[in-house]
Amino acid sequence: MDKMKILAVDDNIINLATIEQELKDKYEVVTVNSGARAIRYLNKERPDLVLLDVQMALMDGIETLKEMRTMDNGATLPVIMLTSKKDKETVIEGSKLGILDYVVKPFDTQDLHERISRALKKVGVLPMEDKELYDLVKQVQEELQKSNVRNAILKMEEILSFKIDEEIFGRMQNAKARLRANDIETAERLVGRVLKMLERTVGTEESAKFPISAGEMNARLLYVLNDLENFKVKEASQKLEDLMRFDIPSVVAESCSAAQERLEEFDDGAAEELVQQALAEMKNHLI
Repeated sequence: MDKMKILAVDDNIINLATIEQELKDKYEVVTVNSGARAIRYLNKERPDLVLLDVQMALMDGIETLKEMRTMDNGATLPVIMLTSKKDKETVIEGSKLGILDYVVKPFDTQDLHERISRALKKVGVLPMEDKELYDLVKQVQEELQKSNVRNAILKMEEILSFKIDEEIFGRMQNAKARLRANDIETAERLVGRVLKMLERTVGTEESAKFPISAGEMNARLLYVLNDLENFKVKEASQKLEDLMRFDIPSVVAESCSAAQERLEEFDDGAAEELVQQALAEMKNHLI
């Protein structure tokens, strides 16, 4: 497999040599020592990412970035800016031009690698691993359990900045909207649902399911129907949540999950139909 290509732009040849040395084992690094040379390169080639120094003579990083954004090969190119100090105005201006991150020099090698990897995942050049995504969602859950709503929203925004599965993206976006509406309970359920989805592929300890007999599964579903008939939406949702902790057939689990979603939208009728469907699917599965 070919290495991904990084264009490093800095008018200091020592800095360029350092960047190339630190990244060459994992990436193909192309170095240029001016903004003008970077523009000429982008007229012919499109790298996977650009490391762009801010303070350069003649054509600085912001000027170079503005020119890049007018080019076919540079309009959507992921860019990380390199700066010798935390220049807030430069970072703000760079953000308006679509930079994904910035790194303060002198940089830590591991930190630089992590920021490059994160930037490539945000634009979908690198895939977001399920375990990594699981860990991020788990952090959201932990913040919610501690009632740190602001921190939970910030972590949700970080997750939503990556290219991830559309269904998970939609659930996290919905959870964020619920939090902003101060509906913490629903947000927690949505986040918990995402974790359960990811547990299927991550193989965490939390994904271990308890055994359950057909008779008990049938009884639990009937209890859910009884709650729905008595307009006990919260109780029905909790019973469905408890049931999915057990090792139940996937078709039954899908119907239960869909029923919970309908309950969150206050569509009791559709939820009841889905629970009836889960009962039928369970019986068919046992035949």
